[in-house]
Amino acid sequence: MTTSDNDEQRAFERLLDAAREEAPPPRLGEQILDQLAYRSRLERIAVRSPRPRGHRAAAGALALLAAGILLVLFALEPAADVPIAAERSTASSRPATVPAAALPAPLQPPLLVDSCVALPPANGREPLIDDFEDGDDAIRPVEGRVGFWRWPREIDAPGTAPALMPVPRPDATRGNRLAQHVKGGQLLDWGATIEFDFRPACYDASTYVGVSFQARGPGRIYFAARERSVIPIAEGGSCQIDCHNPHVAKIELESGFRTYQVHWSELRQRGIGKPPLDPRHLHSLAFLIRPEDTPYDVWVDDLRFLQH
Repeated sequence: MTTSDNDEQRAFERLLDAAREEAPPPRLGEQILDQLAYRSRLERIAVRSPRPRGHRAAAGALALLAAGILLVLFALEPAADVPIAAERSTASSRPATVPAAALPAPLQPPLLVDSCVALPPANGREPLIDDFEDGDDAIRPVEGRVGFWRWPREIDAPGTAPALMPVPRPDATRGNRLAQHVKGGQLLDWGATIEFDFRPACYDASTYVGVSFQARGPGRIYFAARERSVIPIAEGGSCQIDCHNPHVAKIELESGFRTYQVHWSELRQRGIGKPPLDPRHLHSLAFLIRPEDTPYDVWVDDLRFLQH
């Protein structure tokens, strides 16, 4: 080894000694020193073999690089008497192990809130849903029931279905003055609906066995009891496949008011092998008017649950 090589080696060792005395984070410093020692051993091996021109300059550059790394580390280490703000990480320049509890939790898909969990059933003592005699668009607020009547039609923009207010019956009496009335022309897509949603969007009507109501036409309607499972998630249900396929019963209307009864067991879904209605998870009740039954002129009154 030449005198110049010895000088470079001594300078390199002095640099390492200085680094050991002032290295801020011991673990990181030891890792860097191990790497430098390993590179130094490679240099010694390379000295024994013919070296290309410029190798000595490369060795000097290695020492300067090591010094630069250590100087940068010293500059990043805060002085002992300088306070660190509370929100600043205490390991900004240290590769210390971060506790698992401090790591941000991985992103999870939003959980679907099931409004039917631990839902108490109706007590069965207030079967009347609405007789419309109060003159507003709300169903009777009894047995945990809340809902508002509306009249969605295929001609309405999404979310703009009008509220449905009761009007005087054609055959009004002192005790039965008001009813719901809808009338319209020819429809071509899915038709129109008289409906309300339970709020929250689930109601346990398993205490009852069905519904009764008064209605008049002429024409045909379908009574629908919609479970949450047939309503899309965006509309407050839980359906992802084959949505808007409720359990229905066909009702042939007459020209005068008549009382109709529909039991849960009579309701059917479109398709083969579909399960029966589960009245524990009702989302809404509706009277459907399909395009083939338009134009239409329909009255509905005195909707109530059927008791055992």
